[in-house]
Amino acid sequence: MGEEDTFENKKYLGLESTLSKLEFLEESFPMLEKLELQRCHELEEIPPSFGDICSLKIIKLVESPQLEDSALEIKQYVEDMTGEDKLQILGPNNIPLFK
Repeated sequence: MGEEDTFENKKYLGLESTLSKLEFLEESFPMLEKLELQRCHELEEIPPSFGDICSLKIIKLVESPQLEDSALEIKQYVEDMTGEDKLQILGPNNIPLFK
């Protein structure tokens, strides 16, 4: 996605895909609160730029265990930047993956 591609009011982004790479600018989703990745088996990592979206509260992973490390890195980045534990990483059935 380029600079001209924005979803200013989008609060939820769900992807179920065979993408192997995901790229975007954090300005594309300025209001995003929840990112859900389902069966994204080819995707190797969640772009770190998701950590720069101040409104992001939840990353949910369903059948995408290879993304757990990058989700945890984003969570740690957010905590380091804000001093708050405000980003939840959830698995299926909304069970927290990390405390």
